[in-house]
Amino acid sequence: MLIADFKSYENIQFESMDLENQVIQETTFYRCTFQVSSFQYAELIDCEFQECRFVGCNMAVAVFSNSKVIDTEFRDSKLLGINWGNLGPVIVAKYSNCLMDRCAFSSQNLLKVKFDSCSLRDAAFSDCKLARVKFDDCDFSGCQFHQTDLSFADFTSSRNYFMNAETNKLKKTKFSLPEAVSLLANLDIELK
Repeated sequence: MLIADFKSYENIQFESMDLENQVIQETTFYRCTFQVSSFQYAELIDCEFQECRFVGCNMAVAVFSNSKVIDTEFRDSKLLGINWGNLGPVIVAKYSNCLMDRCAFSSQNLLKVKFDSCSLRDAAFSDCKLARVKFDDCDFSGCQFHQTDLSFADFTSSRNYFMNAETNKLKKTKFSLPEAVSLLANLDIELK
């Protein structure tokens, strides 16, 4: 079955699909599972993924344009260099054991997003709402947070994070030692 055959798919399991460099437009996927499939460099335009699962997929540098991701799970997948800001204002998703290095999230409500054992190296969160989000065992090396609401967010089991308290909202944000010491890096102080 080719994705271009229909405009709507429901309860379909796609395995070993090669959609590299493909353009998929105005297509709805409801309760579909994609396993060990490649969307590398694919363009997903005006698509909707609702209650879908991506397991062991390569979506590196895929482009989402005006698409929706609702109650969707990404597991053991490569999601490198994706500009999630092109999706729209709201993403409802769970990311588990995913490589998300160099991804960008901007001007989005991410209150219902979960990150579990993800690599978010050199990623960027700008003007996002991440209040109450739990980042469980995530690596934030080189990750940037700017004008982001991190109120009540939980970083206690994550590492390598840095965020400027002057440009982000950190009300009751949870951190653990010794990682929390990195929050002092932007202050003109000396620790001994």
